[in-house]
Amino acid sequence: MVIYLILIALLGSAAGLEAEKVGIVHMHGFWQAYDEQHHLDFKNFVEEKTGVKVHLIDAFNDLAMPPAESSITPLNVQVPAILKMVKNIAAQYDKIIAVGFSQGGVIWRAMIESWDNHNVDTFISIAAPQSGQAGIPPKYLASLRNLPFVKMAQSQGQTMSEADLKLLPYDPRVQQTFAPSNYYRNPATYQYYMSTEFFPKLNNEAGDAEEKRRQKMNFERLRKLILIGGPDEETIVPWQSEMFGFITADDKIVPMKKTTFYKKNLFGLKTLEKKGAIKKCIKEGLKHNDFPNSSEVLNDCVLPAIQDVLSG
Repeated sequence: MVIYLILIALLGSAAGLEAEKVGIVHMHGFWQAYDEQHHLDFKNFVEEKTGVKVHLIDAFNDLAMPPAESSITPLNVQVPAILKMVKNIAAQYDKIIAVGFSQGGVIWRAMIESWDNHNVDTFISIAAPQSGQAGIPPKYLASLRNLPFVKMAQSQGQTMSEADLKLLPYDPRVQQTFAPSNYYRNPATYQYYMSTEFFPKLNNEAGDAEEKRRQKMNFERLRKLILIGGPDEETIVPWQSEMFGFITADDKIVPMKKTTFYKKNLFGLKTLEKKGAIKKCIKEGLKHNDFPNSSEVLNDCVLPAIQDVLSG
């Protein structure tokens, strides 16, 4: 009888260990594909060092103009489609670690906020504009100018001033065809930003009370939030957006704790910070596309976060 009870206890312990499966789900950024080398480097490094499987999401890849689906597709289309794929992967695990690079980090936050009873333990946000994009990087300008209605206007002799360009991402036609416009948030044109659909709702600045409550509860369900970024970033404006900071209309940097997001605890950022769940990993000397496979980022920021989950 004693031996039988010991065997049952051992089997129970083994079953418990088996249930604690951890997987990593990685979402690429804008103008990228899931199988680009720096994402493959990330996958190979993590799997070799930790033994944890990394799933690179094969969806909305590269850059193609509508109606083709690509990284340019509006986020209100991308998020539910990718979440459906992610839920199928997550069902294989007890806990998952969400990793989002650049636009992929915004997509992951949107998925977490809309996913009731999710099993995301830790969210690793890599060089992602979590507080929005306050400016238009030069490489995005070319894409904006290639939008059909913009090219048509230019062919008719219409020109765009700098002020026009700052308002262009808010145009409903751009919002419906160019994903980065969905998290464009210029502090000098806030009233136009609030007229858009995606980002104000994600940040709980707009929407009905029940939806706000649900999104906040889902975000607060995270055990850890790892924010990775750095001051030599040339794409995210300002780079502090990667740390949930931002900038004023007169170009003054606003740290996370001074933002409205934090002070009003709109979607749970303050809740996570108060329970010690947020870790910022700031790395100098890295350009935007250096972050996913930087050995410094992988060893100092990503690996400790994964080991923390495994040890839990």
